[in-house]
Amino acid sequence: MSGSFGADQVIELGAMISHRTSARLRGLSILDTSGLQKDGHLVSAAYTVSESRRIAHAERRQMISHQQMIQVGQQYQLEFDTLGIEGDPIQSLVREAQYYDLLITRSAERARRLPGELNASELINLVLKSRQPVYISRGTNTNPRRVLLVYDGSESSARAIRSFLTQKPIKHAHCRLLGIGAAAEPNAKLLRSMRDYCEARQSDLEVGCLAGSLRKVLIPYAQKWAPDVVAMGVPSATGLWSRIRGHVSLDFLNRTQFDLYLMG
Repeated sequence: MSGSFGADQVIELGAMISHRTSARLRGLSILDTSGLQKDGHLVSAAYTVSESRRIAHAERRQMISHQQMIQVGQQYQLEFDTLGIEGDPIQSLVREAQYYDLLITRSAERARRLPGELNASELINLVLKSRQPVYISRGTNTNPRRVLLVYDGSESSARAIRSFLTQKPIKHAHCRLLGIGAAAEPNAKLLRSMRDYCEARQSDLEVGCLAGSLRKVLIPYAQKWAPDVVAMGVPSATGLWSRIRGHVSLDFLNRTQFDLYLMG
């Protein structure tokens, strides 16, 4: 909970998911004080003053989110609480997320991102380090319905789809399973097995295939089908080029406004 633009919609989304799934909800704010904790390094007085002002401003924003969380939690009659901690944002989120089933956070537009908020690359790093699924909201849609399940044959994409269909965070979701990459052939064993798994849990499932490079064809396809949420895996990057460019989920964060349900 950052108190920035769109954070109230994320709190509303989290409350709706918790209400539908009878889950306990925790609102978490993390105050990044690492700039004032540079052991063994001399920092200027001007830098210290600037960091102190940034931290004070972040505290005020986060307090707004805590107040919103209390109002929304009471409105939905949830079992909820809020917690404010200090530390490195990614390390703190990874540590806290291990005690919960789903981490809901937000990706801000570059022009509206405030100091201390995670950028797209940092969010993908968070997904890779966390063992739990991460729902990345854009802060605009509190009632998603259309879900694109991206299956490329990888273990991470299978885990993301299985987790989404088990948790069912979206009520009455309209899902489309898309086989791509190694799972692009309609009669391939990979896609058949995943289709059978999904159909046993999603009665009105659509199934499609998409040939071509994952990075080149997936975003144009998604923009045409227009999902509210894209569920996909984030495999660890192997090879120099993959580490430089990142996974296609990074492209989704930078080039689209879809919510993402990700798992490493």
